[in-house]
This record gives sequence, C-alpha cells and structure tokens, in this order.
Amino acid sequence: MVEVSLDEIVYFPSLRTQPAELRALRELDKARKRGMLPLMQLVPEARMPGAGDFRRAAQQAAEVMQGLPHLIDLGRAPLQHALAWRRLADPAQGFRAWREFARGLRHDGIPVVQLSAVAGDRAIAQQAAWIERDFGLVVFRLRGPVPSAAAMERAIDGLARPERAIVVLDFGTEREWLLGCAGNGRELLARWRARWPRLRVVAMGNSFPATAQWVGRAPLGETPRSGRLVILERELHQRLGGWPLVDYGDHGAIHVPSEPGPELPGGVVRIDYPWQGEWRFERRRRETSDEANRDAALAIVAAAPSFGERGLWGEHEIQEASNGRVYARGREAWTAVRVNLHLATQVDEMRAFRVSSDTTHPRERDASSESA
Repeated sequence: MVEVSLDEIVYFPSLRTQPAELRALRELDKARKRGMLPLMQLVPEARMPGAGDFRRAAQQAAEVMQGLPHLIDLGRAPLQHALAWRRLADPAQGFRAWREFARGLRHDGIPVVQLSAVAGDRAIAQQAAWIERDFGLVVFRLRGPVPSAAAMERAIDGLARPERAIVVLDFGTEREWLLGCAGNGRELLARWRARWPRLRVVAMGNSFPATAQWVGRAPLGETPRSGRLVILERELHQRLGGWPLVDYGDHGAIHVPSEPGPELPGGVVRIDYPWQGEWRFERRRRETSDEANRDAALAIVAAAPSFGERGLWGEHEIQEASNGRVYARGREAWTAVRVNLHLATQVDEMRAFRVSSDTTHPRERDASSESA
C-alpha cells in the first residue's frame, strides 16, 4: 500500500523517463514535488532492449522523485521495445504481467490501470481491483478528444472504495483542438458526479507547440525573435469548472510527438520561460551558439519580474547563460530548463489559485456532511 496525501496535490503533470524530463524533475526541490503527482510514462533506453529496461526506467522515475509517490504508465506501444511492451501490457489474468512488474519494483510508484483496446471489460476490472488491493490508489487515464469510458466505468463500479479512484481525462497534445474538448469533458464530469460524488477527475492536455518559430515577431535579419503563447490548459481547466470540480494537469510543456528532436543549426538558440499563464520564447541567431545563448538569456532575464528570486535551477541556468558562462547547451539542455521552470511555476501558481478559490473537493464536502 502506497500512502498518498491527495490533499497536498495541486498538479498532475504527464512526463516521460527521457533525459530532459528526468533532469528537470531531479533539479526540482522536494517541497514543490510534494505538490504534484506526476504520471511517468516508462520509456526505456533504446540501446538495451528487454523488460529490464522498463524496470530501469521505473527506477529512474523513483530516483528523481526522491521517495515521493508518483504514477507509472506504459503509454502507447513504442516503435522500439515493442515485444517487451506487449508482454507487460498483456491483458491475460487481469494484466498480471503489469501488476507483478509494478509490485516487484519496491518503491512508491503506483501503476496506472491499462485500458487496452484488445482487453475485455473483465480483465480491466480485475486489474483495477487488484491495484486497489495492492496500492490503495486506482488511476485511470482516458486519452483523446472523445474518450471511451465504458470499460473504466464498469471497473470503478467493481472497486471497494470508488472514492480512491482518480480519472485522468487526457485530451492529447494538439493545441488546435484542446479547448474544443471542453464540451465532451463537461458531459463526462456531470455523469460521473451523479454516479460517484467523491470521484476525483483530472483534466489534462497540451498546448505547447511542436515549433515555436511561428509565435513571435521577426525583425529584419530574423534576429531577435520573441514571442508569447497562452497556456491553454488553464482555460480548459476553467471551462470544465475549475476547482473544486476538476483537478489540473498537463504534459509538462513537452510536445511529445516532436521531442526529443534534432539540434538546431549552429548559432541558433531558443530559450523558453513560463510565467503567469503563458510561455515566453526568445530565439536568437548569432555567429556562435554561446553568443546566441547569452543574448536570448539576457532577454528572458530583462523581461521577467523578480527573476531568480524563487531559487529554481532553471532560472540559475538562464542567469548563468546571460552572464556569458560558456559550456555546452543544446536543445535537450534547454528543454530540461523549460520543463523544470514549467513544473515549478504550475505548482506555485496552482497553490495560489487553490487558496483563492473554494478549495474543498466535492468528495471532502460529502464526507463532512455524512459525518455531521
């Protein structure tokens, strides 16, 4: 049984065990990690096929979370490690392979219920019941703009304590359709609220673009290039009712289909900085990457109020670049900086939003009224 203090959780980011995302989490302070419950998709290293790599990926997630609870998920079938993935995702005996894999890890990783399209409802319900018995918390993740919920709903009916379930509505990674998913989301929330008043639901999506080149202004010569982009996940959360009706999640400022990606050409650098509900982009082209790093970082520092006062690793890295410190910083390194800052900013701002709103979750209100 894994102890999770859900009252402390204000943020549910979806991340992968990729180097940039692991570094971003590793460098995040433990106090902020306590405010999140990340869904970690296990992505094994490409050079070592086999189920052992999935175990190593799970271990990496546990290490960067410093003993704090987190969720582990298989995600969709990868191009690499397909055989090992299929073995773990086998629905036989209520997804026995996946459950035994998670139980054998001996750390605070909680397996997400696998909702395979080829699995029968009985196998999914058995899996959920066994996860409830072994881990206490049961997490379902529905994907896509119009998710199918029938199998999940039958599985929740079979739980001993449906109030210990969390449903993650993951509307995907495309900015263009994200807000259009609000209507479907409201219908599902209304149905579930009537059926399970204490059920916890997380709304998740991703509006970080595949490329930020088109969001800014470009003076002559294409330098400098700056831009801002609203974080639409915030608007989606509000359209679904906000707190206390639905919890907040996103994809950690990662556009999964395009990241990790190829390095930018030599002398071209882009640095991103999340602040107050938007991403700020600074892109520079100079003779050398060091010069481009410095100029882009200087622009970020100049535009962000109270830069560096939060004691964040990502801000330190930008400050160092603005001071001209020279060392290798490629696309992966700046992705880690962006994700680190994004995670910290979402926790800080979500905590503030929650304090300023009605913070009592519906199931907590119901429990109080029942005990009165």
